[in-house]
Amino acid sequence: MKDIGFVTSGDGEKLQCYLDFREYIDDELYLRTLDRVDLADYRAVVIPDFSNQYLLRRHARQISDYLSNGGFLIVFEPNRMDEWLDAVEVQWFSRETEDWKWWMKPGGRMEAYQPEPLHPMARAIPLKDMCWHFFGAFRLPVGAMPILNLDNDEGCLIYDQKVGRNGRLIASTVDPHTHHGRRFMPATTRFLHGFYPWLKAEVQTRAPR
Repeated sequence: MKDIGFVTSGDGEKLQCYLDFREYIDDELYLRTLDRVDLADYRAVVIPDFSNQYLLRRHARQISDYLSNGGFLIVFEPNRMDEWLDAVEVQWFSRETEDWKWWMKPGGRMEAYQPEPLHPMARAIPLKDMCWHFFGAFRLPVGAMPILNLDNDEGCLIYDQKVGRNGRLIASTVDPHTHHGRRFMPATTRFLHGFYPWLKAEVQTRAPR
């Protein structure tokens, strides 16, 4: 079994991300022909932000089955997975970043924090590297562990949820791949430099011996 499959629609920024982090990613999985791939061959599957919505809906059953059958799925928004992922109920709601240019202002901050106890991913990625902007928010599912919350806890921007007996979902409303691949927004590059080493170590730690 391989560790990480990276789904791509073929966009230049996704291809750049795959090249930049291929040390941690086993395979690039082309979304248009995803049905030719057995997702069960991967301990984790990453769906990056701004993937093709039509193709995600076309392959929704395959992706949902992977999660239901014990897969580890990580989905970055804006992919509106509440519309196509039916292995779990995804409670997404519209909520915009209060000030999209906060990072250009002295002392500015995005209205988010990392809840205690810190999730292991939050220990690998500091708050400043999780903040640029976001696309909507989630209602935190019962039993899920929050990773990044809105200040007033109105919504969760990243969470980790167990699905069934062995499935696992990390859901996010932030878009690091698009920005990193276009070389815009340094925090997104720092985010991915923390995320992929953490994910690689995470799946290897949980792999059967």
